[in-house]
Amino acid sequence: MEPASPDIRNYTVGKGIAALKLIDLAESTFSDMGNCPAFEFTPELETLDHFSSRAGVKSKDRTVVISKSGTLKITAEEWTTRNMSIVLLGEASVDSSGRTVIDIFSKNSIAAEVKFTGTNEIGQKFEWHFLRVEFVPSSAISPISDEWGQLEITGNVVAVNGKFGTVTHIGGEGDDVSA
Repeated sequence: MEPASPDIRNYTVGKGIAALKLIDLAESTFSDMGNCPAFEFTPELETLDHFSSRAGVKSKDRTVVISKSGTLKITAEEWTTRNMSIVLLGEASVDSSGRTVIDIFSKNSIAAEVKFTGTNEIGQKFEWHFLRVEFVPSSAISPISDEWGQLEITGNVVAVNGKFGTVTHIGGEGDDVSA
């Protein structure tokens, strides 16, 4: 059980594991994406404001949400065929020499179920589970660098039967491990 606020054990230095299942390939298990220094979810809500016209100066008296969506951005550092296929929207195959070849832009998007499992030692841990993310390339891919190479993908989080996903508390500082 997480500590009630206020409590410094609720401050978090996030770490975790990003994994996904490719929907088009009907995968049944999540595959680890390797080291991912960034995993960012950005909610995108469209609102409609209402203003009262009953006084000399109109004043806002209600705001409602009229659309919900979100964006998920993952930065991966492991240049695997799987990760490269996702960021290049490509289909991977094996040629006659046994080498893996990615057909760049052979797909319009890559649909995946995504899970991020918190592994941090500081703060509370959560598991994020997105039911469907439609990934498209979002930044330059540079095979030449004086820094560690990174692969960045951005995807639209879309609803499946009205649900976008879940966030589940899975433990953290303050857990009573003796119980």
